[in-house]
Amino acid sequence: MKNCLSDDGEKIMKNRVSVIIPSLNEEENIGQALASVIAGDPFEVVVADGGSTDRTIEIARAYPGVTVTEAGRSGRAAQMNEGARMCSGDIFLFLHADTTLPGGWALLLGEKMLDGKTLGGCFFVRLSGSRFIYRLIGWMINARTLLFRSFTGDQAMFMRREFFESTGGFPDVPLMEDLMMADRIRKDGKVAFIGNPVKTASRKWERFGPVRTIFLMWYIKSLF
Repeated sequence: MKNCLSDDGEKIMKNRVSVIIPSLNEEENIGQALASVIAGDPFEVVVADGGSTDRTIEIARAYPGVTVTEAGRSGRAAQMNEGARMCSGDIFLFLHADTTLPGGWALLLGEKMLDGKTLGGCFFVRLSGSRFIYRLIGWMINARTLLFRSFTGDQAMFMRREFFESTGGFPDVPLMEDLMMADRIRKDGKVAFIGNPVKTASRKWERFGPVRTIFLMWYIKSLF
């Protein structure tokens, strides 16, 4: 295989990616998320569970090479920090349990991280719902990402391990820990965006209604 790779290709293959997945009662989604992760042959995979009472942990442990740590019900930020503490890869990729990565994700990520000035970034996103409104919401999220260079955990955030450790990890707050980390990445270095989208569940928009959810999210972000 090495004979078929360019110098850049060899560098990409040497990028060791650790995938951290926070979870809480995600038995319906965790299998698909892990299957998409493992297809990219990552360096290591850690599921940081927040106290699931369903089959989430059982399903995760059934995947070869996946480590499960029970991080307790202390919030998603604490779960991700606990999962990252167990990892030793060069790049940390934080994936929500209801999100799947695109095919070839590891190569796409490796290409973006070849530039030593790039500290981290995210993927574009596509919502799972079939209605047009969900396509529109996805487009709006991606447009916001490009315009403001800001992103959220739904977009599979990634960053260099050294940078993550230098920040002390995600802020231990109930909400907006992802936006706060994105702000740190943007202020301290170069941000990369991967156009091949992750697919994330549209359940929160379905639960409260698309329009109501959009206004609620923007209201919360405006307060932040």
